[in-house]
Amino acid sequence: MRKAGIALSAFALALTLGACGGNGGSEGSASNSGGDSNGGGSVAAASLADLAKSIGEQTSKTDTAHMKITAGAGGQQLSGEGDMKMGADTAAMSMDVTTPEGSMSMVLLDDVFYLKLPQELEPGKPWLKIDTNDDNPISKALGGITEQVSKNADPRATLEQFEKAGEITDTKEEELNGKPTTHYTIAVDVKKMAANQEDPALKAAMDQAIKSGMTDFPVEVWIDENDLPARVTMDTPTPNPATGKTEPVKMQVDYTDWGKPVDITAPPAGEIAKMPIG
Repeated sequence: MRKAGIALSAFALALTLGACGGNGGSEGSASNSGGDSNGGGSVAAASLADLAKSIGEQTSKTDTAHMKITAGAGGQQLSGEGDMKMGADTAAMSMDVTTPEGSMSMVLLDDVFYLKLPQELEPGKPWLKIDTNDDNPISKALGGITEQVSKNADPRATLEQFEKAGEITDTKEEELNGKPTTHYTIAVDVKKMAANQEDPALKAAMDQAIKSGMTDFPVEVWIDENDLPARVTMDTPTPNPATGKTEPVKMQVDYTDWGKPVDITAPPAGEIAKMPIG
């Protein structure tokens, strides 16, 4: 339970930073990109503000997607696949996750996090409910991550988070799985990120990274010809709840099926175990 919680919390934190990730990389397929007639990607944004604005406009119209995520966190490799509905107030997510501890599932709905663990805590009850309003230590520990996942499910919000601390250092047109995209390379200043970070856990991670000598970290974003995210990769400093230290998370997100209906529901109440004390 303890190791699984550490792995999944690191994975969930990677999601919060990578929610602007996108499509293009899974199964060699891409999003519903009608594209422009010249076969190239969309017109490149000149700044992160422009990029966030264009993505926000498109995802407000096309706010659902299928995603695949891989992450290396805390010395463990994790991967996940599922569906997401984006929006600052309506964020929802359902994902199956593979970790060294076994297979898990996670659901984010109405600001509540549900975790299906590899081993049942009670017979016939494989799920835990993590409510940020609970006083339970585990809920408190993961509550901030839940809030960040919900808040940053909107890709525009994620890029706006980087907007104050990063800059586009390179832009080029290239194919991703046979589809035209615009590939942005972004350098995020860790000190600026820490200064603008409101979440205590993320701010602590950034401060620890600064102490270790880190000055910036790379973010790469691929945008398809409909101005929808196509992929994101990053290597970010992340707090490990087990050690209290900051460790790097290497993460890639790929999305498909932009705009297709998704069905995200909470697990049955009868399958939810009582939260352990700690």
